[in-house]
This record gives sequence, C-alpha cells and structure tokens, in this order.
Amino acid sequence: MNARLLAVLLVASAAGFAGDGGFDRVVKAIESHYGVKRTHIPFMGVANFALKMKHPSGTSEFQLAVFDNLDSSPVYRDLADRDRLMQTVAGSGLHPLIVTHSRRDAQSTYIFAADVGKSTVMLLAAFQRDGATIVQVKADGSTLLKALEDPEGTAESMGADADQ
Repeated sequence: MNARLLAVLLVASAAGFAGDGGFDRVVKAIESHYGVKRTHIPFMGVANFALKMKHPSGTSEFQLAVFDNLDSSPVYRDLADRDRLMQTVAGSGLHPLIVTHSRRDAQSTYIFAADVGKSTVMLLAAFQRDGATIVQVKADGSTLLKALEDPEGTAESMGADADQ
C-alpha cells in the first residue's frame, strides 16, 4: 500500500512541476545568475485560489515573481547575456513569441507561449532599469485566440482605454 501511495504522489508531483517548468526555470535562473531573491508578495496564494475558483476570462492559474536590485549585478545591463539567460525557457515547452529591447534603458520584454490547445501557458518577463517582473498564466486556448484576434475589443471589455 505504501509503495502505491508513493508512486501516486510522485506522478502527481511530476505532473505539477511539468506545467510550471518555464516559470520555475526562469525564476531560479534569475536568482542564481544575478545573485538576488524574488520579492515576497503577501496573499499571493489567496489570489491564486480565488482565480482558480472564478476563472476570469478563461484564466485558471497564474504565477508572479518580482525582482528588485538586479542592477547590482555587473552583467545585468548586458542584453546579449540576458538573451542567453532567457533561452533557458525554450527547453520547457514554451516557444518565444516576442522579444524587444531598449538599448538606451537596457529594458527587455520576452513573451513565450506553449502550443495552443484546450488550455495554454503564456510567460511574460519584463526587465526594467533595476528589476524584473515574471508572470505566467494558464488560460483557455479559445479565449486566448479570441483575445489575440481582437486586442482592442479585449482591452475595452477589460475596462482599459484602447487609445492609450
């Protein structure tokens, strides 16, 4: 009985880690590469639980990591080094969609997505002057495709001003 229970727990934990691979990989890579720890966000577990219960706009889960003081690392402003670091995401089933850089401000944005199916995962990493924000969202595939087809309509339905 104990062996079966252990096997079930191992399979369940492996399945849980498989979906979060990109997010965890990026967070750990940033922590080790730049020598910082992510900022603790109070009540994040409560917010994620509420999201799982309500599923707004087809979203079923999200993860968020915020990093401060990344500019204390001597390699932080090296955009080529940052690109190499972010390539670690590609091995986790996520594919790069958009990569932008501002050489003037050493800012970068990376958007990765998994193959679209019943649900899909998107990861966004935004590096600012001295910090970074990493967000991973699991959303309904059809809702995501509708949002991509009509971004202005999606912004309006979420209460954002499309002209800004």
